[in-house]
Amino acid sequence: MKTFTKTCMLLILLVITGSSKAQKINSRPKLFTKVDNKISYPKADLEKIFTKTKGSSVQISLPGNFNFSGTVVSSVQRYDNLKSFLIKSDVLNGTIFAISKRINDDNSVTYVGRIVNEKYSDGYELKQDSTGNYFLNKINMDEVLQDN
Repeated sequence: MKTFTKTCMLLILLVITGSSKAQKINSRPKLFTKVDNKISYPKADLEKIFTKTKGSSVQISLPGNFNFSGTVVSSVQRYDNLKSFLIKSDVLNGTIFAISKRINDDNSVTYVGRIVNEKYSDGYELKQDSTGNYFLNKINMDEVLQDN
């Protein structure tokens, strides 16, 4: 009987081990291999995006060999102090630039955003440094997004 119990336990452990889901190894290609890891993004250029309307074309040319052209597919203002845009790239396989502008209580403006594409393992996040200047910082999408 002890042998039967040990055999059943071993069989159960093997089934559990065999059916558990292992973490996938990254096999997605990189989209921004020829672009710098950190790209300066002047506030004046950021503000130009928020003058666009849904369906408008957007052309972004920044230092470091970064070019992004696309169409505004969504423009939403949920609150008086928050406006968000989604820009879908015409040439980067449907890459999305999601960007928001928030007007703070002290009337200062804060921008947040990301450039992402689920088919690729890299993207960019809009950040602000301690002096108030904005830049795009390259991110590893495998650390940001999780596949199920």
